[in-house]
Amino acid sequence: MSGYDAPVSEPRSGEAPPRLCEFPPVGRDAWERRALRELAGAPLEVLRRQTRHGVTLEPLYCGDEIGQISREQRAALGRSPGEAPFLRGAGEHRWSIRQTIDTTSVRAANADARADLENGADSLWFRLDERIQAGDRRPGSPGPIRPGVVVRDLEELDALLDGIDLTGDLVIEAGVAALPITAGVLTLAERRGLDPRALRLTIGGDPISAFALRGHLGGGLDRAYEDLAASLRSLAETAPQVRAVLATAVPYADAGAGASEEIALLLCTIIDHVRRLGRLGIGVELIAPRLLAALSVDRDLFVGIAKVRAARLLAARVLLACGAPPQSASVPLHLEGSWRELSAFDPWVNLLRGTTSAFVGAIAGAQSIATPAFTDALGRADEDARRMASNTQLLLREECHLGRVADPAGGSWYVESLTESLARAAWERVQAIEAAGGIAAELGSGALQRRLADASTSAAADVARARSPITGVNRYAINGEGTPSFLQRTLLSPPHEVEVAPLQLADRSVGAVADALGEGVTFAALVDARATDDAPALVRERLAAPFEALRGAGAASIPVLCVGALAAIKPRIDFTQALLASGGIVAEGADTLFDGADAAAASFAHATSRAAVIVATEDDYPVLLPRLIPELQRTGAEVIAIAGGPKDEAARAALVAAGVDLFLARGGEALSALRRLRATLTREAGR
Repeated sequence: MSGYDAPVSEPRSGEAPPRLCEFPPVGRDAWERRALRELAGAPLEVLRRQTRHGVTLEPLYCGDEIGQISREQRAALGRSPGEAPFLRGAGEHRWSIRQTIDTTSVRAANADARADLENGADSLWFRLDERIQAGDRRPGSPGPIRPGVVVRDLEELDALLDGIDLTGDLVIEAGVAALPITAGVLTLAERRGLDPRALRLTIGGDPISAFALRGHLGGGLDRAYEDLAASLRSLAETAPQVRAVLATAVPYADAGAGASEEIALLLCTIIDHVRRLGRLGIGVELIAPRLLAALSVDRDLFVGIAKVRAARLLAARVLLACGAPPQSASVPLHLEGSWRELSAFDPWVNLLRGTTSAFVGAIAGAQSIATPAFTDALGRADEDARRMASNTQLLLREECHLGRVADPAGGSWYVESLTESLARAAWERVQAIEAAGGIAAELGSGALQRRLADASTSAAADVARARSPITGVNRYAINGEGTPSFLQRTLLSPPHEVEVAPLQLADRSVGAVADALGEGVTFAALVDARATDDAPALVRERLAAPFEALRGAGAASIPVLCVGALAAIKPRIDFTQALLASGGIVAEGADTLFDGADAAAASFAHATSRAAVIVATEDDYPVLLPRLIPELQRTGAEVIAIAGGPKDEAARAALVAAGVDLFLARGGEALSALRRLRATLTREAGR
């Protein structure tokens, strides 16, 4: 009788059930020997990688890492989902599919919101225009980096929320406009005959992030927190289920923050909220149940899972240390797919990026997830693009059933080690920021902006060298591809350009503000522009933007001279074509092989080009280039690039002396080389 046919007896009480297959334990030594064999003599350390997220990825994770994590994390790992400090989640896990509404026009935003709800979304996130969030009424101030809804008064707020259930799951990201938005929502609820105690929305007031977005805060931070305190007091009495405090780290991720930095800035925002509102008589027991946190998720799947788990763990510990009751220390986490990693060229790849971010949120136990529409980098998403974004999550939730198991990654050696490493790195940053006076002080001095700019520059350099691949941008770019349908974004007149005299209210309670709004007073009029806080704004740019600028300049082509046997140089030909395509340059003649310098030079003489790329083997370059380059220069070549190039500095210097201007090699300065080639080709086109 085979093992598969043999009867299996039921285990007795207390016994482990039998296993069909038993695997002998394998220790670290065995895994290291196997890894070294695969590395063919290279040391194991070559697999160790320092990430931009503030943690080091080790070559192997074999189980002994669990013994190295902190006693506190081991204790948290042993608790069930729903038990403080919530490492393993907040409890029953069915996340909300939340669509971001950022269309500038109120009526168009309302149409998008209603269509999203009909097409499967069960939650909405209205992002108001950055200028409204920051109370920015400066004449001539720059437009928003990311779009948002322009809502000027109560009637426009009513139009925005027309047909939207105020007792449903929705968020209004309001910044310093939280007080008038709160007053407006309560007024609309009264008009609709709703009991305010049934309202469950979030009116997200986060003065810190609004300040960071614009580098300017109308009314200043002190006034912003006084207004937020007024909102909290009113809502606690009249609409106790409404959340009123937002802590978002998304702007910092957009500006280049790695995972540990993003967690730290989220925690410092929570700490500053508690500290500043506490000075105004609002205790943490009132703040914690009304707090919502938001993070960005990029393509790094395991780091993303660990980041969410570490953020939830540390946020709970912070609130518990501040005196919050355990049942209120579980902060709902909203995840948003990374805007910084979206691409405008080959945008269909954004569907995969969105799927990854949704998967991370589902596995890590986020309460809500917003998947960006795949055309967001192009313009306003149409209904089809928005529906694909929500359908991605519907498939993961309803067909893949990712919400049925809480914290499925918990206990993984790799994930637990990453969670611990990110938590430690983030807490070190929190301590450093707090020692410098807190997040607001770091923003005011510009220290935080400079640190994020450095991180952003480093990440952008990796993309520029193609060390950090972006599919469809610096890897596998396709020239001449089609573009999916999308809608043009319309930038409405900024709120500060409308002549509005500021209204000085002696009473800035929710009731008094509601009365003023009912009389036609605009949101902008409630901003005291005489008192402001100012600092450098965060610098935010998508990673693909520099490459997209090259491709957006129009089609270009360059002669590629391939000298030698196909078998010897085919990989270099493919690499060169792909690299040139990432800059919007077509490699002309890459399918033609020349047997020597004379034939290649004769071909170039007919091209009338000012630039050329030579592809040959490293062994051939020392003999080939001194003969070929002078001929190319004689017929008009101003810039000569070669595929590859020696690593030896002396050999490289010899090729430069022979006339080589650019080396197109893996890990090289791809973006700068493409810019120089494009500049030369542009001058050529203008002859």
